[in-house]
Amino acid sequence: MFGPTRYIAWMTRFFGKAPFDLATSGMPRATWTDLGAPEPALDDLAAYGRLTEAIASYNDCSAAEVVPALGTSNAIFLAYAAMLEPGDEIVVEHPGYEPLTRAAQGLGAVVRTFERRESETFRVVPERVAAAITPRTRAIVVTHHHNPTGAVLDDATIRELAAIAEARGAYVLVDEVYAPLEDLPESGVFRRSARKLASNVIAVGSLTKCYGLGMHRLGWVLGPPEIVERAGAALIATCGHLPLAHAARGAVALANIGKLAARSRALIGDKRSVVASWAETLPRARWSAPPSGIFGLLTLDGAGDLLPRIESWIEGHGILVSPATFFGVPNGLRLSWATLPRPRLEEALSKLAPLLLAK
Repeated sequence: MFGPTRYIAWMTRFFGKAPFDLATSGMPRATWTDLGAPEPALDDLAAYGRLTEAIASYNDCSAAEVVPALGTSNAIFLAYAAMLEPGDEIVVEHPGYEPLTRAAQGLGAVVRTFERRESETFRVVPERVAAAITPRTRAIVVTHHHNPTGAVLDDATIRELAAIAEARGAYVLVDEVYAPLEDLPESGVFRRSARKLASNVIAVGSLTKCYGLGMHRLGWVLGPPEIVERAGAALIATCGHLPLAHAARGAVALANIGKLAARSRALIGDKRSVVASWAETLPRARWSAPPSGIFGLLTLDGAGDLLPRIESWIEGHGILVSPATFFGVPNGLRLSWATLPRPRLEEALSKLAPLLLAK
């Protein structure tokens, strides 16, 4: 049985109800006009093949490694469905993104965790991952950028994880939906997918977070042949064929994604450095200092669970942030600079500072 994803349920309650949105972890919604492409023919059956080819081209891999999906969330489910039987185990990072846990549990898997520690800049320590593995482990699961801290995951570490997993006949699943933010590919090709690093690496992603196309749900699984076959079977069993209009628009969007990459780069500007400078002025706070991306983690010493306080900030001050309670860090909040233009961001931070400093 699939339990509720508390973070998504919470965000649904408050999304769009606060004038200062420091929570949304994706670029502002892009329109088809922003894409600068004509509306495709929506009844052309060849669009299915074009979508698969376009996903492969964007990720610099072969079409044989691709299963299209309805966003990254559906891709996570399909990847798990391709790997897991009831009673199997996954080893997932903590702090972590709740849907990575809920989807596995819904399929009857047991979830074990390893720590990404603040004292180690939230990096993945392969030896700690190895210590959490058992004979029933089927996958090591990580995010890049790390959600909620924004910490990046280097290729060498992914290769180490792949070697650890391979010794157990397991996989490494990398949720890389934020990875293009390291260097938004105006060429239209994302050349750094983790899928290319080892044969047992599965990568999931979408155009949701980096490009403002969230409502179009253009996602994918990249994997080896056995994963592609089983994930495709899981897609058919749970969804049937994807909507034809989805495939048609997805192929065109991917062919023109360089334009949205340029748009995202311009919208982000220097806002990350604005937030970093602001965080340094807070005496009780610690900042995860992500080197790129659109969000980071702020923790407050001795604050207890910030969730009730954050809800009061929404009602009383119009400021929405993501409670890190839902990521496993009760005394923290995830703060995003994705949606507000710089003047509004600076205004929001000036209003947030005294709320953080209050006892």
